[in-house]
Amino acid sequence: MRQFPVSCLFLALGLLLMLGACGTHEDSPVSDVLREQAVEVLDEVMREQESWVKVHAAEYKIWAGYGEGVRETFLAEKVRFEEFPQYRVGIWRVLAQASPEERDFYGQKVVEAFRDPLGEDRIHAAETAAKLGISLSDLAPEETKEVLAGPINSLYVYTLWSTLQGSQQSLSKPTLLDLVLDEEVEDLPRMQAAFALRNERSIPPEQWEALASQALEAREGELSRVYLLSAAYVNSPDSQRESTLFSQIKKSLLELEHSPRKGERMELLMALSIAGSGEDLPLMKRLLNGENPLLGSSENDKAANNSPDNADVRATAAYAILQLDRRQPYSLAWGDWMVIVVYLMGMLGIGYFFSRRNKNEKDYYLGGGKMNPIAVGLSLFATLLSSLSYLSYPGEMIKYGPVIFSGVLVFPLVYYVVGWFLIPKFMKLRVTSAYEILEINLGVSIRLLATFFFLSLRFLWMGTIIFITVNTAILSIFGFDPSYTLLLSVLLMSVTVIYTTMGGLKAVVFTDVIQSGVLIGGALLTLAVVSWHFGSFNAWIPTEWLPYWGELKWGFDARERLTIANALLTTFVWYVASSGSDQMSIQRFLATENIHTARRTFGVSLMTTFVVQMLLGLVGLAVMAYFTAFPRYLAPGETLTSHADQLFPKFILVGLPVGISGLVAAGILAAAMSSLSSGLNSTSSVISEDLLKRFSKKYTAPKNQLQSIRKLSLFVGVLALGLSLGISRVEGNLYDVIVKVVNLFVSPLFVLFFMALFIPFATARGTFWGGIASVGIAIAVAFFKIFGIEVLYIMPVSLFVGILVGTLLSWVDHRILGNPETMRKRVRAADILKKKVT
Repeated sequence: MRQFPVSCLFLALGLLLMLGACGTHEDSPVSDVLREQAVEVLDEVMREQESWVKVHAAEYKIWAGYGEGVRETFLAEKVRFEEFPQYRVGIWRVLAQASPEERDFYGQKVVEAFRDPLGEDRIHAAETAAKLGISLSDLAPEETKEVLAGPINSLYVYTLWSTLQGSQQSLSKPTLLDLVLDEEVEDLPRMQAAFALRNERSIPPEQWEALASQALEAREGELSRVYLLSAAYVNSPDSQRESTLFSQIKKSLLELEHSPRKGERMELLMALSIAGSGEDLPLMKRLLNGENPLLGSSENDKAANNSPDNADVRATAAYAILQLDRRQPYSLAWGDWMVIVVYLMGMLGIGYFFSRRNKNEKDYYLGGGKMNPIAVGLSLFATLLSSLSYLSYPGEMIKYGPVIFSGVLVFPLVYYVVGWFLIPKFMKLRVTSAYEILEINLGVSIRLLATFFFLSLRFLWMGTIIFITVNTAILSIFGFDPSYTLLLSVLLMSVTVIYTTMGGLKAVVFTDVIQSGVLIGGALLTLAVVSWHFGSFNAWIPTEWLPYWGELKWGFDARERLTIANALLTTFVWYVASSGSDQMSIQRFLATENIHTARRTFGVSLMTTFVVQMLLGLVGLAVMAYFTAFPRYLAPGETLTSHADQLFPKFILVGLPVGISGLVAAGILAAAMSSLSSGLNSTSSVISEDLLKRFSKKYTAPKNQLQSIRKLSLFVGVLALGLSLGISRVEGNLYDVIVKVVNLFVSPLFVLFFMALFIPFATARGTFWGGIASVGIAIAVAFFKIFGIEVLYIMPVSLFVGILVGTLLSWVDHRILGNPETMRKRVRAADILKKKVT
């Protein structure tokens, strides 16, 4: 048995050494020199040009991910020109994009400008609102209705466009496409409607041919022609890319390279920035270098390439090149795939190895009751941390900063409370299911309620693991089409079910130990690679609090998402409640020999969690620094804050060497399967002990038990797989989804154990309604934000309400109503305890 992991280790190391030089990840067609030149052009145009040319260059810098200096430049413009109609709207538009934390402030200024019916910049305000994603139908409904009831003009088109961003899209009659296809609409509004369609990229495939035909039929000299061509080009379905109609569209569009009009050249480049390919790069370079410059607007202009019109075209060419750079697809090399395949085969081998050592139910569920406490502690750590934390913690650090990680400061108190108040009570009763404790103290009804809470919690937990692992990690790293989501989910769960159902808790713990090493190694490798890129460990650590992290706050505040005190409270409640009620935790305590080894198990889990949380927090900072320095690896439209949860998986793909990418990808799969295997084992244990044995005599026959347990794990896996399909509808970043879905039943479940273990006069009726009240308030906070309470307060609030209601009702039931059940159950519990100990 001891030779098995050693041989696997040497095999893995040898494979990595061999694959390190095998293959490479794809690279962009844009060279480093060309990329630097494009960025320099944008900087030059923003610095030297004025008015809207300056605005365009600044926006290009932001959209391409090179936004350094934009905010400072336009704050200075704001001081000089905020009283100038029209251009002031452009300044607000840039600042709203350059400072996400100030977006609402500048957006409100735009809405106010639109509300002024006599304002000189009302049309610009409507256009800017649409570009910023501001719905005027939501924020200025009366003015919007008035405009859309009037004539079809520029203000009408831009106002109509803005309604697509909001909740009242029914106002959008006719649609933008209707305006484009309506020959009665004047050329200017049609041009602006086509411009909006190019930006929205939402033409249904069945209507594309009508748009394309309209573009080809447009006459030379019409303002709308180039925008119709552009809209048709970027909206073309994949099925039309080889068609004659598409070829005609692209040919007509490319001919505009030599157009004497600035706007036509810029629109050509914008279309190529969205849907162009490497074969269009020479055209982009020619326009970047000004090989065929537009004529200056007067004899007093500087050299042609420095005139405002040519500067605008060159800036747009620079942007198109940088966007082509960002649209480069990346995928795993074959060496990465080999590492992943070998890893998955190893998991199945471990399951088979341990399947031959399980002799009975106790071996399957508790590993014989004498497992190594350090191994079990690492297993508990891997279970509680899971791929959810591995993927969500770096994203949480990137988007909201380090506040949530301050919760680790409460670990010593957690260790004391769990180790000296909870573990001794559990270890006195050698039970298979933790919920036997509830039956001993409060009767069958509370045990069944706890079973329902636990199964709900773990099924949602496993469903969330599947959803997040597939949608956030596997699709990002492996490059699969989203249509394969269900197939990938089935594959992930199938491998886990097979090795878990074969090996039981021994296989779970053994694989958890291996996967803990892979998980920690993946985080360390990420830090090492980023440090190598920056030249040192200190070079990528922020030296100041970043603006988009929000204001740092210290005290308790249920209406604030994050403060230091909130993080401490949330962490404390989660660890105590999970350790004191979750079958997966209690199962591992009971798998050790005595109270001392159980405490060691929990201590190892906490220490490992502390180390890995700190590592994952640093990973978030490292990945943030990496993509700030190398924005070319972000796809168009992706930013540090909008796609924070996807940055770590993306770094694994683009930032790590071949072989290492595969290993860390396998680490994420490992973390997911580690948690899923523990969930399968513990939920099937609860179903077996709390439901089947109670209600099925056939199931209690010894010859059927182990076979039935394995069938249970398969059933649990299929049900969790089904739940994963509905998790996508939950709003929020990964951490918010986890808190809303996974932690919904954590406190309600612990309420039952708290009442049974620490409230002497607790009654079944009082405890039952305390649990129900706890669930109710948890749902109200999570999905309805009752009283404005933030999502991270779900557990503290639901725990307090549950204990308060349960205690009050139990006191009334026992003291006022005279319910005699309490003393009878306490006497019976004492008798059972004596028998268990004996």
